[in-house]
Amino acid sequence: RPMLDFNRYFLPESQIFLDNLQYEKLEKQNTTEKRKLNCKDTILAQHSDKWVKINFNRTLSFAPEGVFRLSVTFGVLMPLNPQTKDEINWKETDIAGAFRESCKPLLTSLMSRTSLMVAQITSASGQNPLITPASPVTDPAGNMQ
Repeated sequence: RPMLDFNRYFLPESQIFLDNLQYEKLEKQNTTEKRKLNCKDTILAQHSDKWVKINFNRTLSFAPEGVFRLSVTFGVLMPLNPQTKDEINWKETDIAGAFRESCKPLLTSLMSRTSLMVAQITSASGQNPLITPASPVTDPAGNMQ
């Protein structure tokens, strides 16, 4: 897959924002039961003729289910460069994959904000803050979980 040159196709005025936050405290079942924390990261892309929106989502849950479920999504809105935007067929481009490979500083910024929000929400709900990595959660093959 050819590398997408984000400096060429996008204007530098990107905006980062909190897009969605869902927290659900679950009823306490057996509190002595061991639970495994599951952390899943997802990058999604949407586009129009004027911009591309990238969402980074981190979802936390437990197996067996309990304690809480938490989903945090930060987004970045990147305006397309009107001079170069038509050089790419955006419908056939893996924008999310290209963003993951080519925009490490911006991705790190989204992940850092997500990690901080997870810590703040878990702390505010009366638990010790849960510190998740400010990097993508991957499986042994390097795929995002």
